[in-house]
Amino acid sequence: MRTTALLILAITAAAFASNPAVAKVKRIEFIPEPIRGSWAPSTEGCEKAATSMITVSATTYTSSGANCKIMWISETSAARGPMYSAHLQCAKLEEKAQKTQSDVILYPKDDKQISIGPRFSDLKDYQRCSASESAITR
Repeated sequence: MRTTALLILAITAAAFASNPAVAKVKRIEFIPEPIRGSWAPSTEGCEKAATSMITVSATTYTSSGANCKIMWISETSAARGPMYSAHLQCAKLEEKAQKTQSDVILYPKDDKQISIGPRFSDLKDYQRCSASESAITR
């Protein structure tokens, strides 16, 4: 009986060890259309052209501090839909040369809200700036 229990435990442990959870990552060429547009921490920030506004296009990411070219985008499946990580090459607004590289996570909540940040621990919620913006015109 003891041997049978140990054997079942060993088989169960082996089954879990051989099937680790793996996230499928797919590299895509452009930021998906539903994410493109202007985003701010609040709708009031949109109206005031706040310095905290972020603008995302198919191949660029612009914030108050830098203009960035998107070098590549990774798409990963997540609990509430796809999550995107963009690798950026950025220049500060007052400089012309592309000098820094960084990454940004874009995690859509729905068509009007998104979480954006350099790391999961730093994600901040943003609101779409124009409710009339359609994915096709962005």
